[in-house]
Amino acid sequence: MGIERILASSERDFVAKSVDYIEECIAKHQSQGRSTNFVLGLSASNGRVRRARQADVWSTLAGRTSIDWSRVCVFLVDERYGWHCEEESNSFLIRDTLIKNLNRRSAGFPESNLILPSTGLDSALACAEDYQSRLCDMLEKEHGPHLVTIGLGSDGHIASVFPEWYKAVPERWSTATQKTRGVLVTETSEFEVRTRICVNLRVIREASNILVTLQEGSEEAWTNVKRSFDEERFGEKRFAKRAKVVEPTGVVVSTDGFLMVHAKGRKPKPAPKPPDSPLHYVLRYSNISAMQLSLDKETHYSFVVMGAAGDLAKKKTFPSLFQLHLGRLLPGSMKIIGVDDPKFHTDVTSVSDFWEKRLREYLEKQKGWVNEDVESFKQRLHFVHVQLDQPETMSALDRRLQELAEGRAKEHRVFYLALPPFLFAQAVEHLRERCWSKTGWNRVVVEKPFGKNGAEAAALSNSLKKYLDEKEIFRMDHYLAKTLVLNLLTLRFANRELGHLFHCHHVANVRITFKEAIGVQGRAGYFDGYGIIRDIMQNHLMQVLTLVAMEAPATLEAEDVRDEKVKVLKQIRPIAPRDCVIGQYDGYQADPDIQKINLKQGYASRCPTFAVAVLYLDNERWSGVPFIMKAGKGLEVHQTIVRIQFKKAPPSSLFGEQPQNELVIRIQPNEAIYYKMLAKMPGLTQQARDVEQTVLDLDLKKRFELRRTPEAYEKLIHDVIQGESHNFVRRDELEQAWRIFDPLLTTLEKEEKREPERYTLGSRGPLKADMLIDRMGFRRYTVTGVPGFAEDDFD
Repeated sequence: MGIERILASSERDFVAKSVDYIEECIAKHQSQGRSTNFVLGLSASNGRVRRARQADVWSTLAGRTSIDWSRVCVFLVDERYGWHCEEESNSFLIRDTLIKNLNRRSAGFPESNLILPSTGLDSALACAEDYQSRLCDMLEKEHGPHLVTIGLGSDGHIASVFPEWYKAVPERWSTATQKTRGVLVTETSEFEVRTRICVNLRVIREASNILVTLQEGSEEAWTNVKRSFDEERFGEKRFAKRAKVVEPTGVVVSTDGFLMVHAKGRKPKPAPKPPDSPLHYVLRYSNISAMQLSLDKETHYSFVVMGAAGDLAKKKTFPSLFQLHLGRLLPGSMKIIGVDDPKFHTDVTSVSDFWEKRLREYLEKQKGWVNEDVESFKQRLHFVHVQLDQPETMSALDRRLQELAEGRAKEHRVFYLALPPFLFAQAVEHLRERCWSKTGWNRVVVEKPFGKNGAEAAALSNSLKKYLDEKEIFRMDHYLAKTLVLNLLTLRFANRELGHLFHCHHVANVRITFKEAIGVQGRAGYFDGYGIIRDIMQNHLMQVLTLVAMEAPATLEAEDVRDEKVKVLKQIRPIAPRDCVIGQYDGYQADPDIQKINLKQGYASRCPTFAVAVLYLDNERWSGVPFIMKAGKGLEVHQTIVRIQFKKAPPSSLFGEQPQNELVIRIQPNEAIYYKMLAKMPGLTQQARDVEQTVLDLDLKKRFELRRTPEAYEKLIHDVIQGESHNFVRRDELEQAWRIFDPLLTTLEKEEKREPERYTLGSRGPLKADMLIDRMGFRRYTVTGVPGFAEDDFD
């Protein structure tokens, strides 16, 4: 018996080679004109990382058209029993990937050819007996199995046959290796789902082909199995096994204790000594192919988080890295290095402190992981103390990074600055001088705010430019990675007929609204120095506006997209003070942090927590169309919405006075696109009064059956690693955005010293804001199209 090694160099390569192997086995069987169906046994995995990989394999396999799926039978090698979450079962996984995709393309796979355990039965034993009856009937009929896929666990288990289970009771090994096909009930203490239903090893060893996947954590188990097998085949054990010893009782045994046969009578065999892994037993009787995901031996990646013990890092950066790890979207060789100053975080002195005191609480809030996922993520983590006022500590960081990358020809480094903006320049200077990779690329991520005005933004850009090329700077605005913001280009330019509507001939106004129900609790000291215009409008909402208003880029390459964004920014007039209303919610002045600020400056804060501003573009497409931005905290709901309100038909038109149509793009929460349009209600008459406003609804989660939408930070961090700069802010974009807002801010804060309008916490905002919006021609409608304040602003 032998082993064929198949090495995969990447996640994509692993999936492709696994599917190629399975497809080849099925195609070969079917080409021989056999009367029986091909029997395929599939085993899932533990942990979200491995299960996601398995899901990719099965989904891809379903797309292979060379297979006649009407002549394939599929069964599960193992299943979880007694788990409360059906979506975590192997049966659900196989239906949600392989079967769903086969049905989607009408591949002709019969439901009767799918044999799965009935885990809803009253007991695990009843489930096993029922599954054994149905499975063995199918295997007997089809002369299978022909291919079985299994994974090797870190403890050496395969197909839920756990060493801890069969070693605890000697008779269990005999049961697992009995000569007839069967189904077992096994148990484990290693995973949350302790009880398993699985086929015995006889079923596995009878397969014509066996594919074993070797993944994270199974390297040591694989080495031990292979060494033990090689010793048995080629080493001393092979020859010792042939030496027979005749005991006084007449029992003939092999000296390694695996085989015991009585020479005269038919005494029962004593239980054989079980191996450390059941794969060793399978190897004795079968040829296997081992699919191994091999780490990149040439390239190392370091993801360095500066300010790792702070709020931003623990609440956003590390949870996003964890989700990317769970989704198999981080390079296998990547290490994540948390860096912070011990003066400010005296309780964090090691990576274990870092995990327990900063990360654990936030990462364990994430869903869909098991202990194995957490442990594999922790293997990536390191922690280093660095003090920016002691540059030599940056050299120590560089030495640590070199140690982690030892033996690899290339080392790529990402430096994520989860730091206050006033530290950016100092951090970049020390990184560039003392911690720069000389064998790979370097990328630096900075978060907003990028200054408080155009002059500060330019100074920051100039200080970064001293040490970095523009292509090395990734200015992060997380709004650019919101799912529906990413969809704006597709919506406009992939749907030509819809794209034509984005024009002043058709559009009456565009409204971009950001609402938060909460106030500024916990960050009032920071917020008061910036206000809602700087915090939300000048960056987040301006980025959304550019995607709504820009012309089609020449290509989807990053620079082409950003060039068009800059072009449209240059066409936006500076905001006139008369086209702006600012507000502040009642209770803002009572915040203890604000009271300290008031005491220090000698007057009550005029910081706006709410603003409405109207912008105009000087170009042919949007001539005369008001773009209305509204942003506020302490409002009635939490949502971000883009509304493109179309012009009304004249009263003399066929159906008379009717509500305006709207394209509504809900960015958050619950991403969706609606088109509010007119339709005749059911009835016998055909009159204008029979027309009402209805909704065409594109619910992305329903349409694409998304169980989880990636967070914006996940998308952006992944883009940085991949070198994709589409969704990051270029320097000239930043400069143009400040050109638009600087005159307004100067007028409000220095010339007029305008007092913000008061509004009640939990309301829509100041009445004057609604009056300004009304003057711009925006109309609110209820669901049935009646003018007024809609009860729900997006239904």
